[in-house]
Amino acid sequence: MRRALASTVRAATSLSCVWLLLQVLPRWLPEDPARIAAGEWASESEVAAVRHLLHLDLPLHAALGGSLNELLHGSLGTSLRFHRPVSELLRNGFPVSLRLATFSLILSAFLAWMMVGTSRRGMWVRSAAVASPVYVAGPLLLWIVAQHVRWIPVAGIQGWTTWLLPCFALAIPLAGHQARILSGQLESLRECFGLRVWEASGVPGFTKWLKWLLPGVAGPWLTVVGLQLGGLLGGAVLTETIFSLPGLGLQLVGALSARDLPMLQGTVLLGAAFYVATQLAVEWAQCLLDPRTR
Repeated sequence: MRRALASTVRAATSLSCVWLLLQVLPRWLPEDPARIAAGEWASESEVAAVRHLLHLDLPLHAALGGSLNELLHGSLGTSLRFHRPVSELLRNGFPVSLRLATFSLILSAFLAWMMVGTSRRGMWVRSAAVASPVYVAGPLLLWIVAQHVRWIPVAGIQGWTTWLLPCFALAIPLAGHQARILSGQLESLRECFGLRVWEASGVPGFTKWLKWLLPGVAGPWLTVVGLQLGGLLGGAVLTETIFSLPGLGLQLVGALSARDLPMLQGTVLLGAAFYVATQLAVEWAQCLLDPRTR
């Protein structure tokens, strides 16, 4: 209980620091964010209106208080590009990114256990998976499917088959990193006398995996999985752009192109909250699966 409470306090502190940095950083920029957002040929009155919308015309303490009050009421400001609440836009894009991240992580875990092994072929497969980042695997899968597989859509959301290509593009490099960790941990476990007894006594494979292997590798494996899940939103920027998925990645690219500061701040804050929550959940899961961490 004490460790869970300490983890929650650390997570809340980290998220608060991210929010504070997002509020203070525009004031430290060498150029005026309001001028950049309004455009090069905007008049002074238009720049002043944008500055007021971004709360840059207020003292820092007043701007922080107003932003905190809006955040507590579920508001993240108004998008300069769409003239709609940022929270509404994020509610439309976040489910797509979350679904993509969840499906990709489940697929990567399945592929990682398939890649586990000490043979030379397994080592080559893991190395090839690690050396296939999204910007390589995505266009390659897109080209192969567009040429030879007509029933799988290559862009947009048009049913469950839409998720096959982007999930595989994200899952392949993740599975390679997970398989490397799992192979090293399982090799260490095989040096243990207890695992040899289990293997020699004819225990069913699933029972051996659930009762011995999974708790033995849970700590390092879940750490890697948690880091990957938190970082999937960053990888989703490329994936959603390649496959035209209307998620947070596409929204982030649009916010950067349009200099939409409220949208950019809201997207980064939501990504940070997702990352912090993921790390917190992984730490709790490690305590449940690995008795050595209790």
